[in-house]
Amino acid sequence: MRRILVTNDDGIESVGLHALAAALVPLGEVIVFAPSREYSGAGAAIGHLSDGIADVHEVRRPELADVAAAYTFDGPPALAALLAVQGLFGATPDVVVSGINPGWNVGRSVHFSGTIGAVLTAEQLGVPGVAVSQHTGGVQLWDTAARVAAQMVAEMVADLDGEVVGLNVNVPNVAYEDLAGTRWTELSDRLPYQLNAPRLHLVAPGRHRVHFERDGAYDSRPGTDTEAVESGFVSVTRLRPTASW
Repeated sequence: MRRILVTNDDGIESVGLHALAAALVPLGEVIVFAPSREYSGAGAAIGHLSDGIADVHEVRRPELADVAAAYTFDGPPALAALLAVQGLFGATPDVVVSGINPGWNVGRSVHFSGTIGAVLTAEQLGVPGVAVSQHTGGVQLWDTAARVAAQMVAEMVADLDGEVVGLNVNVPNVAYEDLAGTRWTELSDRLPYQLNAPRLHLVAPGRHRVHFERDGAYDSRPGTDTEAVESGFVSVTRLRPTASW
């Protein structure tokens, strides 16, 4: 039986995490190991480890009743992937799956995403992975992204003897039957929240707040992840460990 590690950067209570784990149960032994709180924007950080690692707690909740085991700790998802791949829970997982993130992870912003950091970490240690994010707007249709993720992981599990890859999957927030299809894409030219234009705002002598734009034009060139999702397609982009770039 294949062993699948599920983590995220939104924390153990995330509805997206629960939907993802449940969708993967038919594919193998699912172990959930997720942060106890939100670690969005953590990238592939593992934190300062000289004082050891915070307590790991078993999790028992109805939403995760069908998984083989579930644990949480106060640490980033990349560290969760690192520890699991290194044998924290016994056998090394065959696949690491991270998500479902509420909000797409597209463009150059992927380098800062905790969701993707877990998959990059696993890939560098020889374990394939899938990072799953879903666009927002209206009621979040988690089942759509969960079904897409299950299909992607099933294909990955069926080809574990092939090249180790990490995939970034972005799913439109529409009903599953309304998806336009799937496209292999490249990263768009986008940083999170247009952080290329931060500015200081004085609030008191010697004290400032940093303001930045939360909205701005997206790079939607044909072939990019952004364009695909905006056109109703599932976007699949291959990720590579930093060492091979």
